[in-house]
Amino acid sequence: MLVGLLAAIAPPAARAQEAFAGSWRISKADRAPWADAAASSDVEARALTGKTVKILPNRIEGPKPLGCGKAKYQVKGYPPDMLFQGGLTAPDKQAAALGFKGASITTLETGCASEIDFHMVDADTVLFGLNDRVYTLTRSKAQQPPRSSSSPRVTNQR
Repeated sequence: MLVGLLAAIAPPAARAQEAFAGSWRISKADRAPWADAAASSDVEARALTGKTVKILPNRIEGPKPLGCGKAKYQVKGYPPDMLFQGGLTAPDKQAAALGFKGASITTLETGCASEIDFHMVDADTVLFGLNDRVYTLTRSKAQQPPRSSSSPRVTNQR
């Protein structure tokens, strides 16, 4: 009962980002589908891979440019053509190849200066795009997203 009451009075942004909350590890970086083969550098990818990103109620802790002291979260349902800021050149096919299912992908807009969005593949896998790379964040199996009695509010783009 108390959990339900707390969920009801928590700010919508805090409730909305719960599915993304917790500690994530940047497990890999792949060349983005829209990138030229010679365009992206491995230096940034090597520097970020293995690092931890923590999505907290009002901030993100992580390496540059992912860290953000004053996040203003919004969770939205993106169609494939809006993933990675519209960067996919064959959205439906490429989104499926990246592991996304369905016509609406749960996306966390952070409201941070870096303008990096996090796109959820499943409860333990999130992707983000940066400088012609698609990075994979993985949650450890021990790390579970906080549970509330209400579902996160997802708004559709379009």
